[in-house]
Amino acid sequence: MHLNYLVTLLLGLVLMLPISPTSAMATTWYSVAEASQGQQQQFVDLDSVESLGLGHVRVGSYYVDSRSGEPQRTDYLTEYDCDRRRFRDVEFNGPVGSDRWLPVDPDPLNSAAMEYVCAMVESGRSQ
Repeated sequence: MHLNYLVTLLLGLVLMLPISPTSAMATTWYSVAEASQGQQQQFVDLDSVESLGLGHVRVGSYYVDSRSGEPQRTDYLTEYDCDRRRFRDVEFNGPVGSDRWLPVDPDPLNSAAMEYVCAMVESGRSQ
């Protein structure tokens, strides 16, 4: 019975990994942009920047919104299409959104994150 408990526990932990934001494993956070006098901030995990080829980049990031007083943090795993200036959130812990490609330009914080990680990949500084 003890072995069954351990197997069940291990299986439960393994199944949770795909839905957990990669930011939990991040080691190097970098602030790429802020707005509203610093009350909105966007950070990327430099260690998670991954070139997927064909101008696509995947990165772990988080956004903090303090405009309503108590800081609200949302973690993301985002894929950027650097050439077409669009993004899609692969994983996140916030409100349900869309997994389809969306333009990055209406959002200055997300746009700054994309520009930073795309430049990293172009210069060869990513994984």
